[in-house]
Amino acid sequence: MRVDFKNMPDDSRIWIYQSDKDLNEFEISIIDDKTTSFLDSWKAHGKDLECSYSIINKRFIVIAVNENINNIGGCSIDYSLQLINDISNSIQINLLNRLIVNYKVDNKIASTSLNDLKNKIKDGGFTSETIIFNTAIKTKGELLNNFEIDIKSSWLSKFL
Repeated sequence: MRVDFKNMPDDSRIWIYQSDKDLNEFEISIIDDKTTSFLDSWKAHGKDLECSYSIINKRFIVIAVNENINNIGGCSIDYSLQLINDISNSIQINLLNRLIVNYKVDNKIASTSLNDLKNKIKDGGFTSETIIFNTAIKTKGELLNNFEIDIKSSWLSKFL
């Protein structure tokens, strides 16, 4: 059963999918339609899931499940990946690319490939204070508190 994202508990499990560009209103409309339809019937082992989603900064799709109600299984997670693949194909944006890094520059969001990021760090284009978006977080509480972090606090710090 789909609920409002703000009503999901902080310990809800999340998955974050990212775009390398801002999503336009048409793309957001497709995402809304497909995700709402999917979540309205999403189940695990035949039981309804309390779930939700949010589009953050016109760049990130966050899907959440309250596992206090019903644990999610591998098959159900696979179905959500099928949803993201379907959306990716519909809007022609790879939302499953884990080799891009979104970061802040002048209060705007930009993207770079992981390889380019390493080079930008070496060349001084990024500092340890550069804010990145941590897509590896696992709960809504982490999303609220640790989604935007500086590079030195992330796994990317090994490249500093």
